[in-house]
Amino acid sequence: MQDKTDGSIPEDTPSLAREENHKFDLDLRVELGHRLREILIRKRLKQRELATLLAIQQPEVSHLFNGHFTRFTVDKLIQLFDRVGWVVKFQIYPRQTD
Repeated sequence: MQDKTDGSIPEDTPSLAREENHKFDLDLRVELGHRLREILIRKRLKQRELATLLAIQQPEVSHLFNGHFTRFTVDKLIQLFDRVGWVVKFQIYPRQTD
C-alpha cells in the first residue's frame, strides 16, 4: 500500500507531536517576521509606501509592524523578503551529539 501524504499531520498522531509541529511553524514565522520588520523599519517609508513596495494592503503592513506574524504563512513572508530584495536561505545539517 502506497503512503499518500499531503503534508498534514494525521489525526491519530499524538497531540504532543502536533503541538511541536505548530510550535516550529510559529517560531519560524516569528523569526522571519521580526527580521522583515527590521528591514522595513530601516527603509523609513510610510506604511502606504511599504504596502505598494510589498504588493500587499496597508493593514497587512500594520500587522507586520505590530508583530502579528501568525497572520502570514512562511511562504508569504519569504515572498515579502524577495519583494524588498532579500533572499531567505535555510540550512539543514545533522544535529551534533554530545
